[in-house]
Amino acid sequence: MITKKVFSWSLYDFGNTAFLALFITFFFPILIKVHLGGNEFQIGLVMGLSILVAALFVPLIGAISDASGKRMPLLIVFTIITAAATILVGYSGLILAFIIAAIANISHKISFDIYDAKMIDIVSPSSFGYLSGFGNAVGYFGTIGALAVAYPILSHFGWESLSGIRAVFWEAAAFYIIFSLPLFFFVPDKIKQVKVGFVKAFKKGLKEIKHTIASLVVRKAGRRTFSTFSRFLAASFMYNNGMNTVIIFLALYGREVIGLGVQQFFPVFAAMALSAAAGSFLFGRLSDKYGPVKMIKVALSIWIGVIILLILITSYTTFLIVGSLGGVVLGAIWTLNRHMVTTISPTHKIAEFFGFEGLTEKFSGVIGPIVFGYLAITFGYTEALISIIVFLIIGLALFRPIKI
Repeated sequence: MITKKVFSWSLYDFGNTAFLALFITFFFPILIKVHLGGNEFQIGLVMGLSILVAALFVPLIGAISDASGKRMPLLIVFTIITAAATILVGYSGLILAFIIAAIANISHKISFDIYDAKMIDIVSPSSFGYLSGFGNAVGYFGTIGALAVAYPILSHFGWESLSGIRAVFWEAAAFYIIFSLPLFFFVPDKIKQVKVGFVKAFKKGLKEIKHTIASLVVRKAGRRTFSTFSRFLAASFMYNNGMNTVIIFLALYGREVIGLGVQQFFPVFAAMALSAAAGSFLFGRLSDKYGPVKMIKVALSIWIGVIILLILITSYTTFLIVGSLGGVVLGAIWTLNRHMVTTISPTHKIAEFFGFEGLTEKFSGVIGPIVFGYLAITFGYTEALISIIVFLIIGLALFRPIKI
């Protein structure tokens, strides 16, 4: 099943995760804090606001791409914007760096949701779980590859030096562009529709969004009830709050609780990425066999156990083991979410539905980290980790009634 289209689509995720690991997780915060005189609150504010902006535009852009039948042009444009902005951030002052980083984050979020919608151009619905898992697995290998290339670069220039950070930003942009090219060339838009201009596509997109919002609540047996998609969005919002928080504070937890520096954290992060690749592929296959609903319940249950274990035992060995297990279910959830959307979405509205799913995911990238940060400062990491468990439990409870 690993066809040229499957492999080309997956390579985009390979470059995408390089951007996430090198820019978002590690070195943009270091650039702001160490070299430009910024602070954590400013970093969180800019990242949070940029996510909100992306969240507001993603459903509309998805609906426009559905209406026009043209996803690839939009994907190419936003991918190039992301790569160019990543490089420029390293040569900017504080205010301009924040502005350009926000642009990079916004364009990246938009491009990735359009990329998700390209799944229908590659395989039949019965293989969406496999494709999602394979793509995520390849993506996590991209993290490992990016870290491997960054290691000698940073060893030469200095692990937290400005020249080293600039070189890594160039690397992240290069990974993103180079590994996007196979998708651009070998996976053309499959949807054949009458050509629609931008204005007509925009109007049709707005109309489709209004229809989708109205359908989130449906009439059933003389009463109003939530649709399957709206229940999924509510559950996804809650458990993504927990997982997005883990991603943002993982390195900081390693530094503050375990005592790991950036260089020492690199191999740990690589191990987590490797386990996430395995989890993505494994749960993708299981999702095709048993369905995404059942496997999301399993993955969330494991997540809750992982965080409980992390609270009870705080050592480097436990951090590595629990982190690797967490990597498995992290890759699993991203895979299963993607399969879930493709399963419940009408084919002609798939990009729009991915936009709404992305909307909830992006909003969850704001609330969870704020709650965690407040609890960590006020009480400590134990109480902050408990907040993640609460988000996961609520998400699981909301998800349990779903049947497809």
